Amino acid sequence: MFLQQFVRDLGPLGESFAALNLTEVSSVDAVNIVTALLSSVPPSLGNSMVDSLPTVDGRRDADAVNEMERQAMVENFWRASEAVLCTNPKLMRDGIVEAVSVTKAVQSLARFLIDTKALRLSASHQFRWCKIEQTPNFFRHHITVRRLAVWLLSVLFAYRPKGDGPEKPMLLIVRDDVRDSYLCVGASPARSCEQNEFGERFRATLRADSTLKYRYDFFDKSVIEIACEDFDRFWDTLVDSIA
Repeated sequence: MFLQQFVRDLGPLGESFAALNLTEVSSVDAVNIVTALLSSVPPSLGNSMVDSLPTVDGRRDADAVNEMERQAMVENFWRASEAVLCTNPKLMRDGIVEAVSVTKAVQSLARFLIDTKALRLSASHQFRWCKIEQTPNFFRHHITVRRLAVWLLSVLFAYRPKGDGPEKPMLLIVRDDVRDSYLCVGASPARSCEQNEFGERFRATLRADSTLKYRYDFFDKSVIEIACEDFDRFWDTLVDSIA
């Protein structure tokens, strides 16, 4: 959403909102606040805290980590739900702060990837891709990775040279140290008639190699998570199927 398509008047809700200098919330504000709250990653589940995660018999306790993440998602949902009501000034303030932090992180990483020429073209020339080994904790969540992909597509479209040909979809591959996996998020150009092409490619890859360890229960079928030890096989199968 790029336009202020609707505006909600918060009304006289007291001095707390006055201190925020906030009497209206536009659709753009709402989207940024809600998505930031939904995709929040607590410090205890950050990539830099892997050594402090629960262990069993000297190995990371996957069940305990899954439960921690489930509880974090539930908490995020209720925070976002309460923010939608626009009745809690502190939560609104927290949502705005998180939304600004996420946007800055997306801009910063996008600039770094472009400046370092980290974006590559697939062998088939059908899509661009980038494998990122270290990221801030924001990018442990697929919503934020998708925002990064969409931002990169917009920048590449705005500054592409003449005669560059049609826009190409984007596949971002982000290392997740907590889950010991790679999060793969595909995004299609806004002007493309095909909006779920990576979903079909992912499913074809899974059919071709049934031994891959993966998570693919996301609502968005253009998102898949592959175990680190299986990623090379996943990638080779994906590229071969496209070629």
